Amino acid sequence: MLYGERLTGGRPMTLVWMFPGQSSRYPGMLDKLVDLRPAGARVLEQASALLRRDLGAHYREGNPQAYGCNRDVQVGVFLANHLLLQLVEDEGLAAQASLGLSLGEWNHLVHIGVLDFEQALLAVAERGAAYDAGPRGAMASVFPIGLAELTAVARRAAQGEVLEVVNLNSPRQQVLSGDAAAIERALGILEAEHFVEAVVIEREVPMHSSLFVPVGAKLREFLSTVSFRAPRLPYLPNRLGQFVDAPPPAQLVELLSTHVHRPVLWRQSIDLVLRRWPDAVLVEVGPRAVLHNLLDKKWHPGVRRYHLDSTERTGEHLAQVLARLRACS
Repeated sequence: MLYGERLTGGRPMTLVWMFPGQSSRYPGMLDKLVDLRPAGARVLEQASALLRRDLGAHYREGNPQAYGCNRDVQVGVFLANHLLLQLVEDEGLAAQASLGLSLGEWNHLVHIGVLDFEQALLAVAERGAAYDAGPRGAMASVFPIGLAELTAVARRAAQGEVLEVVNLNSPRQQVLSGDAAAIERALGILEAEHFVEAVVIEREVPMHSSLFVPVGAKLREFLSTVSFRAPRLPYLPNRLGQFVDAPPPAQLVELLSTHVHRPVLWRQSIDLVLRRWPDAVLVEVGPRAVLHNLLDKKWHPGVRRYHLDSTERTGEHLAQVLARLRACS
């Protein structure tokens, strides 16, 4: 295992996996991952049997409905994250810690031993179905802007509707969620007065906003039937941005159900990880490189970070990253 070993030149290293959320997706990603690791086909077969659907066919590149509902989005990204985790673990790499953004927290739960793959997959499918049945709204990613400035814009734009800052991703990147009309008003203010990049990233599901309180209540019913185990590694829930030692099942149900209608404290979580492990090497284990790219020249510029996926030449890129990580001994 790599964690606890040392980099060339005597620098210590703690390996930390970062699992991305549901925005980290693109057509054909599961096909590509199975091509890279043929054993992944068995994972898709297992998942298909559990969910009683042919997931290999559904997520095949060229199917325009592959991500047509939120349930399919969540299941697809969870599976992609898991396939990459298995790939790097098959290569002999093991991390001392992990964390996940939003949906990625379910891969974090698998990695730290709170749930097995099958339990987590069923929970993710239920979570996605609850999202699809929940209230409608929208979400927008905003960059670069500070939390205080964006909060002030949200208050002005709300006009009696729901509009909240829900993803605190970095000092300069945040996400708004709430009623669609309020999102549009906020985008107008941001363009006219702040000259920042604001992009609508979701036109149906107002995740992590108070609109989703009924979704959390619905999910709680299912989670109360899940058999949770004590974590073997530190648990870092999005809801708190703090480590939770030996959480009992009731606390896990509470955190995971309220998670869907409360803010994601990603910035706080990364800051905490790097305080606890100043030697950390952060590796994004999932499609794209969203979490890797949040760490920029103004936020933890010296941290060692990698992403496993590349939309082009993925196999070559992955081999280079694995070689660098193996050389860190």
